[in-house]
Amino acid sequence: MLPYIHLGALHVGSLTFYPYGLLVLAGILAVSAMLVWRAGKLGLSRPLAFRLAAVAVLCGMAGAHVLRVLFFEPSLLSRGAAVLFDLRHGGIYSFGGVAAGIAAGLCLLRLSNLGAATSWDYLDLLAFAFPFGWIFGRAGCAIAHDHLGIRAYNWLSVNFPGGPRYDLGLLEFLFTLPVIGWFLWLDRRPRPAGFYLGAGLLIAGVFRICLDSLHEPGVPRFILTPDQAWGLVSALAGALILAKAYSRQTHGE
Repeated sequence: MLPYIHLGALHVGSLTFYPYGLLVLAGILAVSAMLVWRAGKLGLSRPLAFRLAAVAVLCGMAGAHVLRVLFFEPSLLSRGAAVLFDLRHGGIYSFGGVAAGIAAGLCLLRLSNLGAATSWDYLDLLAFAFPFGWIFGRAGCAIAHDHLGIRAYNWLSVNFPGGPRYDLGLLEFLFTLPVIGWFLWLDRRPRPAGFYLGAGLLIAGVFRICLDSLHEPGVPRFILTPDQAWGLVSALAGALILAKAYSRQTHGE
């Protein structure tokens, strides 16, 4: 069984720093650095890669918050539409961030007048870099212990004050580690454009479908929980993108 570790706020003079916020910032810096570095490695535009990172991160954070409010806490809208732009209320929902980040990236690439093939190369840049930033965010969730799982007593459970149970943020952190290793191993050879986007969406979707079966009981559901429904959408989208990527490769597009 894993120990329950609680890290409080760090006070430096009149400033207060929270571990979760620091880790999210580290994740943003990591994904941006990976995007720019990999763009240079593949002969793509580093300035455009940096703009892609900025747009995906900013719109992703906004989308994550808006989806959280609309789907899970619509009662907050009684305070006015401004709550959609106030990250202090309502929290964030990762699938909203992923969807908004990809959509914003597509818009930027369209406005940059790139061809379809080149646009897929940049979307793959974003997908390849994503786990390198995501792992910091999930480390923050693991430290905050804000994704409670069902009660369990094994080597993956955490000894919470109220009894051992799964910490879903920690489980996703542990899952992301081999994903990063797998991406680095795959990167030894060229892959068809769209491969990393499709593979990332597919494995993340399947994982979240499985992970949410360990969620603390009481999650609202209609056949599937919200995470499982979005996970299914992600997995199907990933499978279609992978099929399209290999189809383009086969036909030499």
